[in-house]
Amino acid sequence: MGRPGRRGLLGSASPTSPPPTPGSPSTGRDGPADITRAAGTERLMRAVRPDVVVNAAVFTGVDPCEADPARAYEVNAVGARHVARACADVGARCVYISTDYVFDGTAPDPYDETAPPRPLLTYGMSKLAGEGETLNASPGHLVVRTAALFGPPPPSHRRRPGFVEQILRRAAAGQRADVTDALVMSPTYTADLARMVVELLAADADGGPYHVTNEGSATWYGLAHAAVSGLGLGALPRQAAPGAGAAGPARPAATPLTSVRLPPRVRRLNRPWRDALAEFLRDHGPDALAAARPGPPLPDAP
Repeated sequence: MGRPGRRGLLGSASPTSPPPTPGSPSTGRDGPADITRAAGTERLMRAVRPDVVVNAAVFTGVDPCEADPARAYEVNAVGARHVARACADVGARCVYISTDYVFDGTAPDPYDETAPPRPLLTYGMSKLAGEGETLNASPGHLVVRTAALFGPPPPSHRRRPGFVEQILRRAAAGQRADVTDALVMSPTYTADLARMVVELLAADADGGPYHVTNEGSATWYGLAHAAVSGLGLGALPRQAAPGAGAAGPARPAATPLTSVRLPPRVRRLNRPWRDALAEFLRDHGPDALAAARPGPPLPDAP
């Protein structure tokens, strides 16, 4: 199983997934690739000839995408086209990891796979374009929309720490973070996401979009409070005043996801996000507090 983007939270979680059971997709090897270059991507696919490729490569973050939309589309859409077409050429299935930010956040209920996308921001627009490129290359390819990832930090000190890591490190240093309570999403443990993607492939699921998150929803403040209190740290976050620290474009207000397409065998692997967070804190809390490049806990896209 090839995994462009393997140095991110999801990419680093994938190897910890249970191995495929008999009859499920076979695995190959990871291969470094610049997916914005079609020829190099094609050569790599022909050399590796994987059964499945999980495309988790992404130019992420709302503000960086707004500042450099050309780069956002180059990676999230053009790169997705190259990977998906190269997969189709060698008979591999492509799984494109997408985002809840393909929705505008105005619906009264959680978004399922039948909801029409309407992104507000360049990040969501470029990811929606990548979804289209992936499915245009082959109707058997999969699009997995997810959100608000937390999980074990990848073995790299160059990447920006995730939201939960940032919050925990601030709390461990006695700093109370001000976190918005106005944006609603579906927190997702990367280990659970990886397991469900593996099971989705093992089930030989039909192509198209799937929403894969932990059950339930939360605000960024709610997630931060649960993480800090779960480790017994005293510096609990505070609810940021409405509009406090607001900079750049407004994020979608509420993008919780639900699914009407996941097979029952995949649904059985899911659980409430609070249960998943408790496991993460128990197993990886010390790692999340380990030294890494600090950054402000900004609620952002996955």
